[in-house]
Amino acid sequence: MTAKVVAISNMKGGVGKTTIAVALAHEFAKGVDGVQARVLLVDLDAQANASFWVLGDEKLTNLIQQGKTIDAYLEDAIVFKKKVALKDYIFPAEAPVAGRLSIIPSSPALRLVERTLIVFLSRRQRNLLEVERAVSDLFNEQLAELRKLFDVIVFDSAPGISALTEAALRSAEIVVVPTVPDFISNLGLEAFCKSVFWSPRHDDAPPQRKPWVLANMVKDTPAHQAMLKEMRAEATSADGGFHLLDLEIPDAAWIEEAASAGGDHSERFNGDTFSRLAREVMVRVQSSELA
Repeated sequence: MTAKVVAISNMKGGVGKTTIAVALAHEFAKGVDGVQARVLLVDLDAQANASFWVLGDEKLTNLIQQGKTIDAYLEDAIVFKKKVALKDYIFPAEAPVAGRLSIIPSSPALRLVERTLIVFLSRRQRNLLEVERAVSDLFNEQLAELRKLFDVIVFDSAPGISALTEAALRSAEIVVVPTVPDFISNLGLEAFCKSVFWSPRHDDAPPQRKPWVLANMVKDTPAHQAMLKEMRAEATSADGGFHLLDLEIPDAAWIEEAASAGGDHSERFNGDTFSRLAREVMVRVQSSELA
């Protein structure tokens, strides 16, 4: 079985990407409609919040010191030309869902390593597009192996767009864009979706497809409800830049509390909010495969 790939992304920070990514990974492992999955969460954010959340501070600190994070892999593979495999950077969650949840952790060094890669490849007469291609080719080669080991792969990407994030987005069956329905969070959302997501940068790139926006941290206020109305209109228009998921995630205290603590997250996603989200995401994945 080949893993389904779900990427969580938005250029804007503070919209709940990591909470959504960790919650989805947890729900897929727990089981959607009774089907439990082997899940890999890949942390592409230098803040490493998902890594801290899933592994805990002590274990993540040890892995960073041992050079077992995704930034260390990239540096070893591209700069030092070592024969390393991304699967060797996979570690079980500190509080796994019956052993079905694993993670490739990140560290604060990721931003520096990404800049180092650009400088390293540029000195070898590579332009920015070729740099992106080099990272993308390596990433896709390794991802092909990871797809054989897991049922679902979830990417938690950093704010903004890097070569690594673009590679992840192009590999995904579905890209979910958490967005708070307020004016600031929606500035440039349509342009971002149209210009960045799955645009055919290379001859062998997949056809351009629209991402799925998730209304997150929704409040029952006139401002939020008015923006939601605009988002729905955009999503249903013929030339709209995105689709809109049916489910809306409320601005609830229990979600904020769950997102503020690391370690054992298995009991923090109470209620059925995130199980419903996982179910809808899988439905959208299956629909895209039939399209």
